[in-house]
Amino acid sequence: MESVEVTAASGSFGRAGIIVWTNLMTKTVLGFLAGLVADGKRTSSGFRDVHHRQCAAVLNEQFKLFVTGDQVKNHLKKSRKIWGRVANLKNLSEALWDEDTCTIRLSEEHYAGHCMTHKADAPFLNTPIEHYHAMASIYGTMGAKGQNARSGNDLISIDLEDEENGEVNMSPNVGESSDPKAPPKKKAKIKHGFEDPLVITLKDGFKLVAEALVKSSGDDDDIPDDLWDVISTLLDF
Repeated sequence: MESVEVTAASGSFGRAGIIVWTNLMTKTVLGFLAGLVADGKRTSSGFRDVHHRQCAAVLNEQFKLFVTGDQVKNHLKKSRKIWGRVANLKNLSEALWDEDTCTIRLSEEHYAGHCMTHKADAPFLNTPIEHYHAMASIYGTMGAKGQNARSGNDLISIDLEDEENGEVNMSPNVGESSDPKAPPKKKAKIKHGFEDPLVITLKDGFKLVAEALVKSSGDDDDIPDDLWDVISTLLDF
């Protein structure tokens, strides 16, 4: 039996209203958009509104519907959410990926334990994932973009401007999130202290006295002859 999803049109589009998405319709949408990716027609920011309208036209012709481009766009939000869940599940340490059947496999023990606390993941485990290859074509190549998308081989960066302000960014630029809501990276504080020259001189002098006292330690407890000479070299003594 085909799975269905009911969505509503956003905005005023005449006869367009409630639409029931069947599994076959979803397959048509994803297949059409995967074809655009293969042809290199998708932009770096994703699909354009014209692509959604073209996809809607294909649906309307094939299924005799009145689907709008916005309805297609809204429907894609669900498939992208599914792809994000699938990608996370594939990274489970106990999961095995079956390429032939597009199935994320868990042992009975791990499956029961995982689904006990993550019930929403159950439909995507130990069962073939529908439309996997089309979703992989559409979403699998879409990584982080922009100035925060750096290679994992990047070195730790130190910003000179931050250093002047007493802060140095010591966070490695590996997989930084482009989400503006993400918490800012913590920065290491640099403390710029100032010591009085007299204090420095006294410290050095006391160090010399300590070394002289160490030399004086012996069986006869004799005071070294140069002890006074060492002490008298201290400034303002």
